[in-house]
Amino acid sequence: MFKNINTINSYKIAVAMSTIILVMSFKSLMCLYRGTKLTPNLVDKLSIGRQVQPSRGNKLREMQRASYILNAKVEWFRPRLHGVNALNSVRFESNAVTSLYNSKTSRTLSLVQEHIAKGNTINSEVINSVLLTQKMAIPQKELDKLLNLPSVKFDLPITDETHSSLLALIRKPHSKRSNTGVYIFTHKLTGNKYVGSSNDLARRLKQYFDKDLLFANKNYGLLVPLINKEGFGAFSLQVTVVPSSYPKYSYCFLEQYFLLDKSFNLNTQRIVNFRVNQGFKVFLYDLDCKTLYHSSNSLNAFCADLGIHSSSYRKCISSGVPYLNLFVISNTLIPDAIPANLTESEVCELLAKRRKENLDQKSIDLGKVVEVFDKDTNERKTYPSLYKVAYRLGTTRTTVRSYITNGKAYKNRYYLSFSHSSK
Repeated sequence: MFKNINTINSYKIAVAMSTIILVMSFKSLMCLYRGTKLTPNLVDKLSIGRQVQPSRGNKLREMQRASYILNAKVEWFRPRLHGVNALNSVRFESNAVTSLYNSKTSRTLSLVQEHIAKGNTINSEVINSVLLTQKMAIPQKELDKLLNLPSVKFDLPITDETHSSLLALIRKPHSKRSNTGVYIFTHKLTGNKYVGSSNDLARRLKQYFDKDLLFANKNYGLLVPLINKEGFGAFSLQVTVVPSSYPKYSYCFLEQYFLLDKSFNLNTQRIVNFRVNQGFKVFLYDLDCKTLYHSSNSLNAFCADLGIHSSSYRKCISSGVPYLNLFVISNTLIPDAIPANLTESEVCELLAKRRKENLDQKSIDLGKVVEVFDKDTNERKTYPSLYKVAYRLGTTRTTVRSYITNGKAYKNRYYLSFSHSSK
């Protein structure tokens, strides 16, 4: 008897649990696909299923009706699920395409690290593999010619005796004809090396030897902090000049050759960035754009040559405001403009003179003598600048200038005006 009761209770529990599971599954599907338009056939089927009230005493029919409705919804949504899967597949493929460049760069870095670790022979094939993503290549014959170029070694720091030899090799800074090439700093005690290249060796080495430029960022890389700590006396300098008759970017290929040598462990970047098609020319004209004072092949060179900050360049380009109210900075070459035939140093002197004149004019404008008349006390005082008046009255220079212009009394008491001697 007890066995039959247990069997009946187990059967009831199983039926109840099955019903609960089916109802929960149905509600989950309804929540997941809510707002989706059903086909007429399916609406009819579902409406029929809802109109028929299940008998309380017959659990089997209730389960059959719930199973019928659930199967109908699943069959209708199956093709739409396939569409969702296809969409996810397309998204995955899109992400794979966008990450293709990063994967190539990662493989290139791995190739460089593996080559340096093994210490294999460096040849044009290895260099071309490293530069594959930049679409740059060099034949072995051209590489051999670069490796056979003579180099000159200097003991640092540069003295008066060696200074003339260095300038004869790399030419003077801001000269019209600049030499391209490769330079190598070698730490005398450890033998660690750093290699760099430039299309203007004079300008680049000046950035090292000028303390204001070198120590602007003391924590950058490995070389600059070491120079800052031990001085140039702990290093030697080796310079290789690449003749102008050699192909373009030859100095970059020579730098890449040295970067694959493990002894150049002061370099944090092991792949040369050729910056192909990334540069743009910058021109400096007079206000009428009839005279061309200077031109550079890149923004970095333009700012370094003339001492113009990049923010000033962006302001002049975006708003069209003349630089120092006397010059026009442009990315467009004007064929009718006549070159001024000035060296870079002469152009820099001209800009420095104009900057000084602008600062002097600004100091005159801001330093005008202001008279303040107090009508309550009939006292008249003079102040050397707008700032002094604004500070005394507890206001701003803009407010002071506004009351000077309209002639009204500030706080219905103080009359402000520029002194006749300062006008």
